[in-house]
This record gives sequence, structure tokens and C-alpha cells, in this order.
Amino acid sequence: MGVKNNNVLEVVSGWEAVELIFKCVFIGLWQCIKISVKMLWKGHRRKLLRNHSTIELTVDSSIGTHCYIKVMGVKYHYVESGPKHGRIVLILGDAPDNGNLWGPTWPTVVRRLSETGYHVISLDLRGTGGSEGGARWDLSPPQAVEELSALMRALGVSQNKPAVVIGFGIGGMLSWYLAHCHGHLISKMAIIGALHPNLYWQNPPVFCNGALHFVQWPYLPERWLAEGELQDGEDGRWTSSRACDWTGALNYIRGAAWWRIRSGHIVEAPVLLVGATTGAALVVASALHCSASKIRLVDKPDPTDEKLPAIVLDFLIEKKAPILKQPQEVSRSMLRGLLGAVADRGRELTSKLMHGTNDNSSLVIPVQG
Repeated sequence: MGVKNNNVLEVVSGWEAVELIFKCVFIGLWQCIKISVKMLWKGHRRKLLRNHSTIELTVDSSIGTHCYIKVMGVKYHYVESGPKHGRIVLILGDAPDNGNLWGPTWPTVVRRLSETGYHVISLDLRGTGGSEGGARWDLSPPQAVEELSALMRALGVSQNKPAVVIGFGIGGMLSWYLAHCHGHLISKMAIIGALHPNLYWQNPPVFCNGALHFVQWPYLPERWLAEGELQDGEDGRWTSSRACDWTGALNYIRGAAWWRIRSGHIVEAPVLLVGATTGAALVVASALHCSASKIRLVDKPDPTDEKLPAIVLDFLIEKKAPILKQPQEVSRSMLRGLLGAVADRGRELTSKLMHGTNDNSSLVIPVQG
């Protein structure tokens, strides 16, 4: 089951590919040297993995039911909530999985959608949570789109029953690919913290941290991230990560560098774009790839933002129009009175025509000359 439109995804080729290879080799090498010097300079502050226990991510059982599905030989883990026969909402989380999706903020959205009758499926991307990992090619855009579209069909999504797709970060990038290649499976889409894939080089994920070309190298970037390069960030969300935790995320990023969406191809489904206030221009540029879009800017476009639930629910939950009373239901007594008056006037005119009248002004008969 391949991509719906094989012409939508275009691989980087020709001189552009040659230039990209040289940049990844030489700029990546220079970035590798800078990283090595920095790590040596801060050697006494490096994180020792053996002294830190890894954080196992768990999901409160009250949020939903843990399920597994095997698609194209790959095992995926997801949490489902809401009625089985409800309209499907597919949530694609970020990679690596840092647990934000199951924090105190986002579950309120899942519960609200479930109460409204939606069947919510929160999927672990490959290499995150309980889903299997994959090599670089396994997570390239064509293969990822093929697997995700097959998974959606296995869960009951079809052209007659399209799904709502919500994507965060890397999951948002995959949502873009899905919408372009399999738009007939999507009725609405909300993308949080992910620009259009064609803007990949303008604003890469934060964990690339100025080393985007170095990320294309094998193995070393995973070790670099696991050694705690980002542990001094604002929230320390990657403090206890391991090299294997980064493989899935980096392989998605590595593949995205070599694929583009065909110029001029537009997403037909309505799209909600939630981006950071500091990157408003790039969010607007992403909206140019949509036929219908809404833009909302927040301080922190991820599941922890307190403004996000209201924004997403307002976009997804359709508000019923107020029922207006029909004119005949306004007042039956007034209607009966009106009909009675018309009937009385009709009887009066009929009596005058049949028996005549002394009032000549009441009946005028035209006479031809």
C-alpha cells in the first residue's frame, strides 16, 4: 500500500544533493570538532549515565486503554479513549517522548474529546514509548507515510470516515506528510510546534542545537545527546535520556532532510497551526501550503501550554447552531385569530355579492364604453 500520490514527495537530487552531502560531511565534521572541544572543556560537568536511572514513561490507566497493533510487520503502541464507534482522532506525539503528552494539561483535551463522542488514539511514534524502533530508511518520509496510512486504515479510517489528526513536533512533521499524500483520510488537522517540511532547514528541532549537519552522521549524535548536552535547558526534560531514546527522533529528522513536498501542492483539509510567538513569520509561511488554515501563537507550543486545550477544542468540537422557532410555532392563538378574521371578512363580501347592498361605494363594477 503505497503513497496515494507518488508525485507529492520528491527526493533531493542533482547538484542540490551533492551540495547537501558535502555540507553534511565537512560542516558536520567541523561541528563535531566544536562539540568535542566543548565536551572536553566541560568534562567535569558531564553526565555519567551509570549514576542516573532512566525514567520509564507511564500513562494513567484512567486516561485510556493500552493497545498494540502490528502494521507491515511493525508493532505500534497506542492509548485509546472514548467510544469505539466514534469519529477517530489520531494524536501523533513528539520524539523523543518526554512524557509531556501525559502531563497535567493535555489529558483534559483527551477526556473532553472522549466525552464528546470522539474515539481518541494517542500513538507512540516508532522509537518512542512502546512502539518498535527503526533504521534510517525505515523512518524516511515515504516509508513513514506508508506505515501510518496503513495503520489508520487498520483502525477504521477511510475516505468515507476520515480522521482528525493532531501532531506535536516530529509528529506534526509526519502529519504534514500524511495530509499531502493521503489527504482523503483526514477531515481536520491540528499541528502544534511543527513547521511545513519544506521549511526544514530554516527552523530545525531545538535538540539539533546548531548541529543540523552533524545530526546526519550515524551513532555519534545519539551519544552526544545522551551525554547530557541538553540537560542544562529550561526544564531538563532530557536529563535522563539514553542514546537509544534518540535514535527514532534523529532518524525521522535525517530522512526529512532528503525529501520535499512538491511545489504548489496544497493541503485541502482545514488546518490549525499553533506556533511560537517568536516564530510567527515561519508559521505564516507554513499556512501558505494550506487551502484553509487558522493560526494561533502561544509562548510554548507543546502539550504543557495552558492555553492549548481551549485552542484545540475550539477548533475540533463543532458548535451546534441555535434552533430558531418557526413562524407557525410562535403563537397558535394569534394564528387562529387571524384566520377567523379573514373568514368573517370573506363571508361579509360573499353576502354583499349575493344579496346586493345600498352602499354603492362598497361594490364598484367597471362598465365598458
